[in-house]
Amino acid sequence: MKKALILIITVIGILVGCEKDDICSDANANTPHLIIRFYNISNTNELKAVNNLKVNGVSNSEEIGITTTKDSIVLPLRVLNNNTLFTLTKDYTYNNNGTPDDTSDDIIGGNTDEITISYNNEQVFISRACGYKNIYKNTNIGFTADSDNWILNTEIKQTTIDNENNAHIHIYH
Repeated sequence: MKKALILIITVIGILVGCEKDDICSDANANTPHLIIRFYNISNTNELKAVNNLKVNGVSNSEEIGITTTKDSIVLPLRVLNNNTLFTLTKDYTYNNNGTPDDTSDDIIGGNTDEITISYNNEQVFISRACGYKNIYKNTNIGFTADSDNWILNTEIKQTTIDNENNAHIHIYH
């Protein structure tokens, strides 16, 4: 009887002490990227693709990508800083018929504008399996004025970047 009571108490203790498996869902776990959509300055409801867009991170050597035409881009933001700078080059061309190689003199054209995305970086605990992810609050955008800006205006659509469901910023050109 004493052994049965100890066994029952042990089994109840094990069952009560167990926790459900903590599985990390991709939908919640990832730090979101910034989504920018490009619009026509003459008709602000009309998407307008940017021809031969090249995007580079500033103060690092990371090249985000070279594409032929894009009406939206997805960019990573720095998690250890409160701002991220990018150069966006419109009508980007190469010297050798549109294909880059390893020499630095291949770049022959394009109109480059620099944008600064500023934000308050906040870590949010998701779960034991996922850990933390970053979200960005109070997002703002600025661009450096020069003599031939192709970026003519910007608009913040969502000041908090906590998902990738919709565009966060609109750029008009």
